[in-house]
Amino acid sequence: MSLLTWDYDGDLFCALTTETGATEGRMTHFELSEARMVPGGASSVPASPAPGPTTVTVLVYAAEEEKPAEVYFDGNQTLPFAVLQHFVALVASRLESTGS
Repeated sequence: MSLLTWDYDGDLFCALTTETGATEGRMTHFELSEARMVPGGASSVPASPAPGPTTVTVLVYAAEEEKPAEVYFDGNQTLPFAVLQHFVALVASRLESTGS
């Protein structure tokens, strides 16, 4: 699992990537959301970003599955087009580096 955050026009967004399964049956989930700051457990621990409600989800199946990637959009949320472009570039880069 990895979490990448970035700022766009004063708002914080994040891409959460989670891989499940092994070889056949493997699936990668890419989730785009607006990030929210979560306070640290102690006063000495700074707040850190965490994913908010997911706006866009991309599911990528293992090559052995011979299934195309799927994209789901939350119909109740909006986000700037530039944020979606950034997310698509991140997903494409990740898929290119893994040969998916």
